[in-house]
Amino acid sequence: MTVMSNILQFYTAHYPIIMSLVWLIGAGLSSLKWQSNGHQIARSTHGVKVTVLLAMFNEESTILETLTALTKIQYANYDVVIVDDKSTDHSVAVVSQWLAKQSNTKFRLIPLSQNIGKAQALNEAIKHIDAPFILATDADALLAPDVIDQLLRQVTSDRVAAVTGKPVVRNRTTLLGRLQTLEYLGIIDRIKRAQASLYGGIMTVAGVVVLYRREALLAVHGFDRQAITEDIDITWRLRKQHWQIRYAADALVYILVPETVKGYFKQRVRWSVGGIEVFLKNKAWVLGKGYLHQKLLLLDMFFSHIWAWFVMMTLGQYVVQAVANQTFSLPGGVLFLYTVLFFVMFLQGMIQDKHQSQVGIQDLFAIPFYSLFYWLTALVAALVSQFQVVFFYQQKGSWESPDRGR
Repeated sequence: MTVMSNILQFYTAHYPIIMSLVWLIGAGLSSLKWQSNGHQIARSTHGVKVTVLLAMFNEESTILETLTALTKIQYANYDVVIVDDKSTDHSVAVVSQWLAKQSNTKFRLIPLSQNIGKAQALNEAIKHIDAPFILATDADALLAPDVIDQLLRQVTSDRVAAVTGKPVVRNRTTLLGRLQTLEYLGIIDRIKRAQASLYGGIMTVAGVVVLYRREALLAVHGFDRQAITEDIDITWRLRKQHWQIRYAADALVYILVPETVKGYFKQRVRWSVGGIEVFLKNKAWVLGKGYLHQKLLLLDMFFSHIWAWFVMMTLGQYVVQAVANQTFSLPGGVLFLYTVLFFVMFLQGMIQDKHQSQVGIQDLFAIPFYSLFYWLTALVAALVSQFQVVFFYQQKGSWESPDRGR
């Protein structure tokens, strides 16, 4: 019993430290890998046509800013398709009026006659697209002018099906917004880089900025309208057909994040439920026929969820012992190492970011809360999502109006 208790405590305390080291090493190796690639656009994709695709539903307050950003893309051979999933606000009227004032013929609006959900709306739009590459984004996101060039630089093989870019938080009016700024810079970017360099591919594309090969999308019959998170789901269905998934850290998109606790946790629980959904759907073939890097990605997901339960068991054990012995002590050495590693991760993130995220002094005040914030929210989201899947799960993808900050 004592041995099991020690193993439990060790895993609980050291899992974040081990993963932090993996992310740091992997992110460091990624820079060397990309430098060796020369950052040159592959000849097979040079000048190829790219269609920017965005699905909208009740986006009247954000869509014009997004469309304006799309007019500034510095790539000659691109067009834009906006598919409206039967919005109930004035989104269609707003876009139609904007299009009427444009001399640019690159933009098309496809209004659907009924609401069918984001995934199916994207599928319907793809039927009207003949470009070999499709850049999917959201109706509240601002793509960087050079985003297409940066994404195409990672298409170095005919088997590359998707390349995702790097989200940068643009609303930082609250502590929660600033914490997410640090999270995207210091953690999420570390994870993506590490997965790309150590696992041979990333776990999931970011649906807000991802370049798809149209041929690959058609090969897996498009997006699954029943998936909770269509971006996680499509990543693994492409992977199942042995397509490659890449990460382009210099392909930027400026996003709005939740700035209320309710909105934030709702988003993270949804992501976590989507991850569990993908795990359950893919565990059999990955463990049976999948490549080593696919097994590592799936095990990474599994161990993170197991860790959440270990934390709860260890915490319960600690409280019982503390009350019985009337002693309350914390593992100072572990906490110190944990804090140092997260500071190093943030420092590495700042160096590799090259000021792309435009982190200011006011954002740095959130650093003392930074590491605790990430692991605490990961813990809660994992536990709540597992509870939802066991007791309330229904496979149904649908539109929701997100919390976009203040």
